[in-house]
Amino acid sequence: MTKIVFWGDSHIPYRSNRLPKRFIEFLIQERPDIMVVTGDLVIYSVLDSVRHLAKNVYAVRGNMDEGDAMKLPLVADFTIGDIKFSVFHGHGIYPRGDPEQLLSIARKRSARVIITGHTHSPAILAYHDAIILNPGSVCGVWGGAGGYEIPTWGKITIEDRCLQIVIYELTEDQVITREQRIIQL
Repeated sequence: MTKIVFWGDSHIPYRSNRLPKRFIEFLIQERPDIMVVTGDLVIYSVLDSVRHLAKNVYAVRGNMDEGDAMKLPLVADFTIGDIKFSVFHGHGIYPRGDPEQLLSIARKRSARVIITGHTHSPAILAYHDAIILNPGSVCGVWGGAGGYEIPTWGKITIEDRCLQIVIYELTEDQVITREQRIIQL
């Protein structure tokens, strides 16, 4: 079994001061095998503060990243078993989060799962050949096209070729399940 926690769009320090305490507690409790960060950390120290809570970290650069965060790749790929994942912030896609363009990127990279951000709106979209995942904004901050404005992040549990995908949200200091899907590949 493999656990992946995915999050992004924290926009620290400009739109939020810090990662939510409950999110950090979630990472400590889950101890994921992989942490995926979809970009727009803004400052790299945000990632440094939590990277020790996962065995492996895949982080990409967003359009608002600066300093050392600018050194992150635009796209990152990794494979679990025979399932290929791609991570891409999503800037340059218009309209924001357009599924057809994201699916095109996944297909070009031979990825079954693409994890993206930029819209600040959480989503689990399953198509016949690929899955698009967006964790929303971990700090619940506004984005260029609005967004959900409630802190959200996701977790994928993989066992054999079965993906259990959960989007969590932080409401009144409580972590609750916003959306959940089980997808057999």
